[in-house]
Order: sequence, then structure tokens, then C-alpha cells
Amino acid sequence: MDSDDLTTWMLEEHTKVAELAAHLRQRVASAPRGDPARWIAELRREFDEFFLHMARHLELEEAGGYLAQVVELRPTLAQAVEIIRHEHEELSQIFREVQEAVHELGPADVLLLRDCCKRIEYLLTWLERHEEHENHVVVYAFTQDFGGPD
Repeated sequence: MDSDDLTTWMLEEHTKVAELAAHLRQRVASAPRGDPARWIAELRREFDEFFLHMARHLELEEAGGYLAQVVELRPTLAQAVEIIRHEHEELSQIFREVQEAVHELGPADVLLLRDCCKRIEYLLTWLERHEEHENHVVVYAFTQDFGGPD
């Protein structure tokens, strides 16, 4: 993937991730009124959609090889790339655990529902921080240094 394709892909992906995250944030910010079973069903649907998208997103980042390209272009970023890869594993684990908790919710589970909402909020925050870090590493790797002597 060349730098223009990578830039386009990252912009499109970040837009989609932000859109899905906004839906989830809106869902968890609005406590269920009336029929909690319906609210929980919508939460499951929205979380599952986000989960599937992020699983593909993380897989493409790894399989697409652009992290390998980062190390190839800037070997000094190898440790930063390893941190990113490890965070992918951690985020995937958290996603699976939260998805399981969301799917176990019942209409009477007031405290568990609130716990799931907080866990989703934390997950979204960690994901944003991760993506910012990843963006900085990728931008740095694909930007030429014009400032120093050859």
C-alpha cells in the first residue's frame, strides 16, 4: 500500500470508526426508558456492528502490512510498532469481553447494564488514544525529513 492509498484508507476508516463510536456513545449515554429489553437489543446490535468493523479494521492493519512498511521505512519505530501490535491484541480481548457482557444483559440487570455502558465508554476512549498514537507513528514514518544534513 503506497502512502496515498494508506492516507485515503486511514481517513475513510477513521470516519467510519468515529461514526460507529458516536452511535455507541449516544446509546450508552441514554439510559433505557420504558422497555429496557428493546434498548438492550439495540445496544447489542450497535456493539456487534462496531465489534465486527473493528475486528476487520485491526486485521487489515496487520495483514495490509503497513505496520511492516513503517518499520521498513523507519527502523527506529520498531518498538512503537510492537506497542501498536500489542495494543491490537489487548483491544481485541477487551472487545470480546465487553461483547460477551453485553450479550448476557437482561432487562432486570440495572447495575450490570450501567457497568457495560462504562466499559464501552472506556473502550472507546482507549481506542481513540490508540488510533492517535498509531496515526502519529504512521505520519512520522511516511513523512520525509528535510531538516538535516545527508
